[in-house]
Amino acid sequence: MYTEDPRLPSSTPSLDADGQLDWLVEPVPDTLTSSQTKLVYLYLSIRRGGTVEELRDALGMKAITLYPVLDHLVGLGLVDRDDDRYVLQAA
Repeated sequence: MYTEDPRLPSSTPSLDADGQLDWLVEPVPDTLTSSQTKLVYLYLSIRRGGTVEELRDALGMKAITLYPVLDHLVGLGLVDRDDDRYVLQAA
């Protein structure tokens, strides 16, 4: 029986065709080259969004670093800002 690992962010697992867990995480676009940008993108994909404060606490990044990364993701059309939350743009 599957038991969620408490160290992992909550997400919705499913089984792929080979019976392996598939975490339904959006693939990282090839246009993202910076490790910080990829990390923020993956966090937003797994958590289905987040605030700057949540990102700062979870990823250990300073807000002064997060704002340009989030602005870049918004500029690429990958992320939307909804009040103080950032969410992946609907495909």
